Amino acid sequence: MKMNKQNLWLLINTLIILVVTAGFLVLNGTSIPREPKDFLFGKVIELRNEEDIETAPVSGGYAIVDFKAEAYQGKTFLGTVYNVKIKNGYTYSDAYDFGMIELLVAIDPAGNVFVQVVELNQSDWTVRGIQAYISEKYQGIAYESVKSIPAYDAADITAGVTATDSTAAIQAIIQKAIDIHYDMLITDPIATMYGTGYVITNDDTFVPTAFVTKREIVKNASNVDLGYIYTVSGVGDYDNGQEIVSGHRITLQVAFDVDDVVLGILIPEELYGHTKGNRLTKIQNYVNLLVGATASEFSARLANPGSITSGVTYTKDLVDILIEALAEEVN
Repeated sequence: MKMNKQNLWLLINTLIILVVTAGFLVLNGTSIPREPKDFLFGKVIELRNEEDIETAPVSGGYAIVDFKAEAYQGKTFLGTVYNVKIKNGYTYSDAYDFGMIELLVAIDPAGNVFVQVVELNQSDWTVRGIQAYISEKYQGIAYESVKSIPAYDAADITAGVTATDSTAAIQAIIQKAIDIHYDMLITDPIATMYGTGYVITNDDTFVPTAFVTKREIVKNASNVDLGYIYTVSGVGDYDNGQEIVSGHRITLQVAFDVDDVVLGILIPEELYGHTKGNRLTKIQNYVNLLVGATASEFSARLANPGSITSGVTYTKDLVDILIEALAEEVN
């Protein structure tokens, strides 16, 4: 049967509409950003060559750089993307056992940093502030400038309190991704203090006390004394942001030179049973006040820490006990 002209045009128009619609759907799926990874560069991308970096512990809070991947659009390399995760005690509601922040951190070949949220489960009165913080601070910032971003209060103005823990933890984990990317991460802090080629041996003459548990002697490859390291450890309460938790241990390693001057203090994360992330950073900043001091100067160095220990009072009290015990031992 011969098709009349009107039906022929109707068929042609229908085919044209179908072709245009199919083309639009293909274009829509390949060129319009929909996922967090696509919003990093404002275009649909493919993540290739994924490589695991750190593994999350089975329990407790953490802040890790989970994996990295290369971002491509077709054959064009756009940058390296790091997946970072923070687990803490700040939850959106009582329906959750813990809070979680998951971000994608992109670093392009020019050294600019872009960040997008994958998951954000934090206190409900901070979520908008955290989103604003990421949007305002991490969209094309030069990687060298990340460490200089000032403290940011993410609390709603109606909350009546401040909230800088989550944003400080985000800044710290982004900086860690940057350090990994540019090979700036310190993998052996003891070598930083004593130089490469150091040799550590246990001091067999040392008698452990309730808080001072170990003394190690540090020498160079020529058997020349470089200093010594004391390990102090104790159990105490801490504030996880939701409640006071009792009975958890922390451990510090305090390194001295041969003149009894503190070179540095290490806080091994695997031996730190209190809240990590920004709260651990605050404790690290607090004990760093002892660098360059002798044991007789410890009390004066820690007398006025200012806002360094805000929010970590319980852990600070335990640290003070450990440092006092160490001062008595060294003196």
